[in-house]
Amino acid sequence: MSIGFITHILETKGLVHSIERSAQVFYRYSFGRKRFSEMMNCLERNLGTEGIRVTFCITASLLDSHLPFLEMFKGLGHEFAAHGFFHTNMKKKSLDEQHQILSQSYSAFEKLKIEVYGFRCPYLSYNENTLTALKQSQFMWTSNNVVFWDGFNAGGGRAREHIKKLELLYSTTSSERCISVPSRIGKLIDIPISAPDDEMLIERCRIRDREEIARIWKGVFSRINSRGELFHLLFHPERFRQIEEPLRATIAEARSQTSPVWFPTLNELTVWWGRRAAARWEVQEKNGSPSIRFTGPQEATLLIKSSTAKRNGQVCGLYAPAPERQAGQWRVIDTDDGWKHVVELSKRCSPEVERFLNEEGFITARVDYPHRNSLYIDGFESFDPEERRMLLDIVDNSNFPLLRLWRWPHGAQSAFTVSSDVDSIDIPDFFRRFINF
Repeated sequence: MSIGFITHILETKGLVHSIERSAQVFYRYSFGRKRFSEMMNCLERNLGTEGIRVTFCITASLLDSHLPFLEMFKGLGHEFAAHGFFHTNMKKKSLDEQHQILSQSYSAFEKLKIEVYGFRCPYLSYNENTLTALKQSQFMWTSNNVVFWDGFNAGGGRAREHIKKLELLYSTTSSERCISVPSRIGKLIDIPISAPDDEMLIERCRIRDREEIARIWKGVFSRINSRGELFHLLFHPERFRQIEEPLRATIAEARSQTSPVWFPTLNELTVWWGRRAAARWEVQEKNGSPSIRFTGPQEATLLIKSSTAKRNGQVCGLYAPAPERQAGQWRVIDTDDGWKHVVELSKRCSPEVERFLNEEGFITARVDYPHRNSLYIDGFESFDPEERRMLLDIVDNSNFPLLRLWRWPHGAQSAFTVSSDVDSIDIPDFFRRFINF
């Protein structure tokens, strides 16, 4: 067994928890494909009718020994992504080694003519070299960053200590300091994960009651939905029996909302985010009649910020569908003053401020002096990612009727996606992890 792997599990889990976890894993994987087949049958029977398709992030070395078995499930409408070639801790590897791992992972899928667009790091563990290698690879998306939604009972000091150990492994950010939506890193789309996941709840916090897990996940979804963000639920196949009912209950909660919730796969989310990024706004004035034009995907949702009073058709918070008309390829919003719909930025603002607001769908303009009826933002000469939440609050709390390309298509208020990490199917697979850590 690898000394590095032993050190890793002791640092991130502790001795007692590691022993318990090893016994549980041996029991779960001893059923091999049978347990995995049961999970897939349950997914199809209970969630397939709901239109839920899962993105399975698969360690590429499993393809050789389990290909016919895995392809059978892909035919049910689920999709595959790469989860390393072996279940290797990328954070410990050099840039050249990471290039090799990414190339080897992609080639394993390509050789078998399986489409693969995304890469999730084993252990969700990465460094700057990983991002450099990914941006130069053939992958289109990655998903490693964890947004932690706290506010639940972590089960005492021991459980909280186990969660704290995750900071050694994951890149974790509090939901109070970030926005849980995809973002662009070069050509890559980075898709955040919502936590707590099954591993945190069941293994670290020892929350085994299915109704309690459902209560926690539904609470997280409710907060995400109210902010119009992405709920990305990650689970591990070996625990599916324990989380099937909570997963179904959380999906049912999302389906019951007054405003629709979009349920994409990670590939669909990536394609949408790319199409959305290509959209553009134009502020025009012809013969003294101002208007704002938009061109982009037809399913895009255009919103306008209303006053503090709620009104019918609200999509998220104070944003409601913008009154528009079609003019050729353009969708046009007529107005008496185009500038009141624009966020104006001081020349001193960091370019990252403008980039972020554009990615959030707002119309921006650099000005020397603000227009009388415009929201004007000054300062932010430097712009840290953790300031995004604060800046968005400033914009959302303003009284201006700002126009906005919404995050999600078809008028959806929020998005809900499900993924699963498959690094082992049977006991031999699991023990191969030790060798290739």
